[in-house]
Amino acid sequence: MSGARKTRKSVPISEAVAVNTREVNVAVEGLDTRAIAGSFTVHLLKDGRRIGSRFFFQAADSAGSPQSGPPLAHFDFFLPIDAVADGELTVEIEPAPSPLSGQPPPLGQLGHPTLSVYLMLESN
Repeated sequence: MSGARKTRKSVPISEAVAVNTREVNVAVEGLDTRAIAGSFTVHLLKDGRRIGSRFFFQAADSAGSPQSGPPLAHFDFFLPIDAVADGELTVEIEPAPSPLSGQPPPLGQLGHPTLSVYLMLESN
């Protein structure tokens, strides 16, 4: 069986790779989940239109505080490069509907999350 090419963000330098110029990984990294009561969805937008969404489940206690879990979350959006080219990328946080949910938290309360775009590497 011939090995299928693997698409990854990084590889050991001992491997030969090709750059995949058809797809990108747009990553939202380091989002502080403690500022959001309950579950939520992270939306990736290009020029104000949603091009990807990722859901994050997190239980909240009766006071609406997140229960123990990872304080920082990471979200990957694997997209064709045309989906992100020549546009302005932004992120929206949407709390899941619940008795505890409210307005999206101010971005300043979410720690110091970053938005990154990576070309992907392919290896055998």
